[in-house]
Amino acid sequence: MAARTRDHEPPAAPASVAVVLGCIALYLGLVIPAEQLAQHVALGGFFGVVGLLSGWRAIAIGGRRRAARWWAWAGIVIIGIAFVAMAYQLVYVLSGGAVPPPFWSPYATP
Repeated sequence: MAARTRDHEPPAAPASVAVVLGCIALYLGLVIPAEQLAQHVALGGFFGVVGLLSGWRAIAIGGRRRAARWWAWAGIVIIGIAFVAMAYQLVYVLSGGAVPPPFWSPYATP
């Protein structure tokens, strides 16, 4: 049997992808237009999930490389904030304004 080959992907690549996609998801989570709610949330969720997977991949292959692990965790934290912002705005819009409006988005309308 052949020996299992090592992964030669540098951990900085998926860590960078996690941070970039995290920033995109954060932007989509902070600014949700009322007329394109479903499309905006779907895109933010897609970018967030792919960013999370990239971040976990960077952590898994990072080993003892602290910089790659730090950037991967930074991307994961940014994506977490994006998901919380997106979920709060989604609850605000779908509940018809039953919860207080988000302070970061004056454009969200119930």
